[in-house]
Amino acid sequence: MIESIETINNTQSHQGEISKVLINTLSSTVEQLILAEGFDFISEHQLIKTLQSPPHNLLTSLALKHSHELFQLHFLLFHVLYRLKEKWIKNGIGELLISPLKIELKYNNELMNIADINSVGGNSISGIDKLAEYYLNLDHLTETSIQEIDQLILGFWKALYQPTAHHDALTILKLSPPVVYNDIKKQYKRLASKYHPDKGGSTEKAQQINQAMATLSNIYKVK
Repeated sequence: MIESIETINNTQSHQGEISKVLINTLSSTVEQLILAEGFDFISEHQLIKTLQSPPHNLLTSLALKHSHELFQLHFLLFHVLYRLKEKWIKNGIGELLISPLKIELKYNNELMNIADINSVGGNSISGIDKLAEYYLNLDHLTETSIQEIDQLILGFWKALYQPTAHHDALTILKLSPPVVYNDIKKQYKRLASKYHPDKGGSTEKAQQINQAMATLSNIYKVK
């Protein structure tokens, strides 16, 4: 587990929980930025730098140099973005498209068809729901270990350059991102046992599972 996240602008309670004040302040600021007249789109990195600069001065104690601080910044920001996404859908404003490279609000009058919702980052609607479920749970911020953070970051960058292989391998193992290597190993062992030829399983299916595991090991495993 991350030993301490008290550096996040000293807004945690004495129990180490993320302050609602921080979340609400961050959410309000991001909402104002995105709904501002003339806003088009912004990358995650640009949004972080904007939030850390005057007049906002939010999350200034966290840097982009260390993996655990990078993860904390990323997670807090995406937690807020997915909260806003739910809010704006509920209020009939539009669909917030979220990816590290492009954060964009598509107003309802711009959403001509379902393809608009799926266009950013190649995410399917089911994939977006899975990511929302992950980022809306603040336990993932406090309970993710340093090693798991390194695996997630490494997996993200390798998957960025091997998107098809990454997606196909996860599909074979019946997994969806975000996922850490320990979860992949557990799922692999379960499926390998279930489909083992000696237990009446398919040899072809077992080979697919083994190949998928080899692919994901190359992407996720920290040497």
